[in-house]
Amino acid sequence: MAAVNREWIFVKRPSDSGMSESDFALRPCPVPVPGDGELLLSTHLISIDPTMRNAMSGSEVAERTEGSAYYEFMNWQPGSVVIWGVIGRFEQSKAQGFKVGDMVSTFAPLREHTVADAQMCQKLPDGVPPTAVMSAMGTTAMTAYISSKYIGEPKAGDVVFVSGAAGATGLVACQTFQILGCKVTGSAGTDDKVALLESLGVSAFNYKKESTLQGLRRLCPEGLNIFYDNVGGETFEQAIEMMNDHGRVVMCGAISQYDKKPSERYGVKNLFHVIAKQLKLQGFVVSSFSPEQMAECIATMAEWLKEGKLQDRHTALEGFEKFPAGIHGLFTGANTGKMLIRVPLASGKL
Repeated sequence: MAAVNREWIFVKRPSDSGMSESDFALRPCPVPVPGDGELLLSTHLISIDPTMRNAMSGSEVAERTEGSAYYEFMNWQPGSVVIWGVIGRFEQSKAQGFKVGDMVSTFAPLREHTVADAQMCQKLPDGVPPTAVMSAMGTTAMTAYISSKYIGEPKAGDVVFVSGAAGATGLVACQTFQILGCKVTGSAGTDDKVALLESLGVSAFNYKKESTLQGLRRLCPEGLNIFYDNVGGETFEQAIEMMNDHGRVVMCGAISQYDKKPSERYGVKNLFHVIAKQLKLQGFVVSSFSPEQMAECIATMAEWLKEGKLQDRHTALEGFEKFPAGIHGLFTGANTGKMLIRVPLASGKL
């Protein structure tokens, strides 16, 4: 049994100036012993997601969070070990159905060697790389695919705008809408990311060089049927100016606002369009979807990946110690596609 192990501790809530890598601490810890129904895993990939920023703020993220399952779960407590989505290699357990070397996805404490409930562990599908599972088949894919299909309600020929289109969820949403027959436009923050979107057949603009409203007037003069929003704030305000009657707005995220105090967040001024244009606005969390929808998503994404219809794009930071840098990178535009941390796997048994 290996004697060396490390874990990530959430130390403190972010200051008024925003999150800092010093909000976390890396400390040594024992290698855990799996109990009944648990698996011992060697962590290989860690999912990095914008909503982690809300978990860092906890109940301070809004005036009232009571009564919300999202805020109850997304509330990391200072001094605790971070628990998040990982892909790991199975090493040992007292559970049935797994063999040494199996790669599984699950939620677990962020330790280099960690334990997870076997019932919460899913074996990775054959023939799909672990990075693709995390970027295009896991929570990211469920978030993008199911919400695009069942909230966006796309029809062939619909005009769609995806904000934050070069991020993890945005890229999968763009490709989902395309495959379902829509005309898709996306925004991104660098020319390289715009070029990536265009290489996938998505018309795109750099929101740092022209406003969202200018970009949409140029690329979507006929207006929008669907708006898939990952950004919020002023981007949301300008996009709903371009919505057509009976349009659908899929409210996935608001990353432009996460690192601001509630009093400093952008106040959207044109919400009367929701009434006048008879728009449907719907937010969601991935756990609200049915098991049948999730199963459909996984099967569809696996098929699309194997057929080459869906492209995997990700940004991997190398090393377990890069976890805080990964979160910080989401808010500085460091990622194209899914942001993840990759931990080399040692050979041999623990």
